Amino acid sequence: MIKALPEALPRADGRPPARYVTLDGMRGVAAIAVALFHFDIYLMPHGYVAVDFFFVLSGFVLYRSYLPRFREGLGIGRFMAQRLARLYPLFLLGLMLGLALALQQILVDDPHAPASAKLATTMLFNGLMLPSPAGLPYYPLNVPSWSLFFEIVANLALIVLIFRLPRLALVAICVVSAMGMAPIILDNGSGNIGALWGEHGIAFMRTAFSFTLGVIIAMLPDWRRAAESETPRASGWLGVACIAAIGVLLALPVPKAWIAGYDLAIILVFSPVLVYLGSRTEPVRFAAPAAAFVGEVSYALYAVHWSFIEPMRAAVRYLRISPLPAATLFLAIMLTAAWAAVRWYDLPLRRRLTAMLRREARGARPLGA
Repeated sequence: MIKALPEALPRADGRPPARYVTLDGMRGVAAIAVALFHFDIYLMPHGYVAVDFFFVLSGFVLYRSYLPRFREGLGIGRFMAQRLARLYPLFLLGLMLGLALALQQILVDDPHAPASAKLATTMLFNGLMLPSPAGLPYYPLNVPSWSLFFEIVANLALIVLIFRLPRLALVAICVVSAMGMAPIILDNGSGNIGALWGEHGIAFMRTAFSFTLGVIIAMLPDWRRAAESETPRASGWLGVACIAAIGVLLALPVPKAWIAGYDLAIILVFSPVLVYLGSRTEPVRFAAPAAAFVGEVSYALYAVHWSFIEPMRAAVRYLRISPLPAATLFLAIMLTAAWAAVRWYDLPLRRRLTAMLRREARGARPLGA
């Protein structure tokens, strides 16, 4: 069984690694919300704005993790290689599962099957992690991958620009992005926008606002100073409350006329507040293993769940399972699949890629270094 450890990252001030079990749990619950939204929108009606929470969390974690290395001379190429080594394996697995489903549709003459030429074009572009011009979604075989492309864009912006900007400039990015995206989301009627061609503007603004705000949160001081060997966060029910809150926010049904405003509230206020609180408290001890586990499998769950949806829906219809038991079964299968993907595919491949990058880095050092 995989050992689901809390995330351990170097602190921005150079102190020893900090663990963020609450953030692990929140990330896992948000990934579950996305999967349930795609499987049955009525069970998680605001699951799509979990993406904005992910961007805030990513900005926070990457700033805390990589700022010390940037100050020590980490270059753009090595940083992006490290990020691709983390993101690409599961991205590729999700893409290949989508390809397998598409080929199966072609074999059975499914009217929804993609044309062969479009499928080839999609594989060419998506295989390079680039949006495909062959369909309306950027990633027709695995639609949720759109946010991974913008994550890569945000990562590049971090190492090229954000690390070098003063805090006031980062605040300006957040303000301008918020002012740009708010009227678009209100006009659209919800925050479920950004995954299709023609929506790249709002996708960039959502990414810029949330990712940059996550960086700003990472710059803020902790609530208390601790000894060098300790974590500055206390354990308690606030950590559990943060984990539960993200799920409640994404699941709460609201009247149709309120959806856009409610989504904006999650994007602009609730997600960053929860990341701030969650980064400064830990859950009570008995809840920590579950939080660590769902955090460990969260990216795999997000990356691979899309291709399971239609087969699961077909099975549910055939077996005449009611919605709540069907969603429970779907979630159990997806968590198991995500755990297996992490243990037998992602972790071994990432270890090899990391070892390869380290060997290349040692080989690139000048003589006498």
